Amino acid sequence: MKRVHLLLGIGLMALSLGANAATTKTADTKAEATPASLEDQLKALDLANQPAAGVNKEKLYAVQTRNLPLKFKSEFNLGFGDNLTGDSFLSTQQLEVGYRFHFNDRWAVGLGYAWVNNTFKSDATTLRDAQGAIPDVPFATSRADLTVEFNTFYGKFRWSADSVSYFDQYVALGAGRIAQNTGSDTGAVADIGLAAWLGKWGSMRLGLKDYYYAEHYRTATQNTNNLHAHLDMGYLF
Repeated sequence: MKRVHLLLGIGLMALSLGANAATTKTADTKAEATPASLEDQLKALDLANQPAAGVNKEKLYAVQTRNLPLKFKSEFNLGFGDNLTGDSFLSTQQLEVGYRFHFNDRWAVGLGYAWVNNTFKSDATTLRDAQGAIPDVPFATSRADLTVEFNTFYGKFRWSADSVSYFDQYVALGAGRIAQNTGSDTGAVADIGLAAWLGKWGSMRLGLKDYYYAEHYRTATQNTNNLHAHLDMGYLF
């Protein structure tokens, strides 16, 4: 009988120790899992550089800041211009190069130079062939200008749900030097248009540039406006 009681006592003691060990192991497991769980929660709350859950791309595009900061960037341009206000005797186009330095996202200063090509229209060739005379028409041979540019607003073109182009609407004012076949003159220059930003390095400018200066005829001098439509491709760095 004593042996039976002794065996029962040993069995109960073993069961008690086993239960305590299992409880301790469970507590240790929970303690070890707690830091990992907290870390996961912190990662889930870390939204710095990530869109919040449930925010669609349209809302992100609407509140997104400037994709290409312009501060202290240089921009080289190469483009083509066509005269929209020429007379009936001449057709005028120009090849132009330019440089802009952007002080910030709003203000820039620009230098431009254009080589001008002029060809006689049918009215001039008819007059030459019929009367043997060339019309008294002054024309520009080159143009150089210095302008200050201001970006009035920044916007976005949506091509699709995943494709967006960014642009600035700009206005530029300054002075220009126009070389003509009959002399040279200094005038005013105004340019207005859109500058679309191509990724982080490129630009495309579509605008209207007006030169206001004096044209020197053989017998008189007359102030005139020469309005050009121009398209320029650019490189930023």
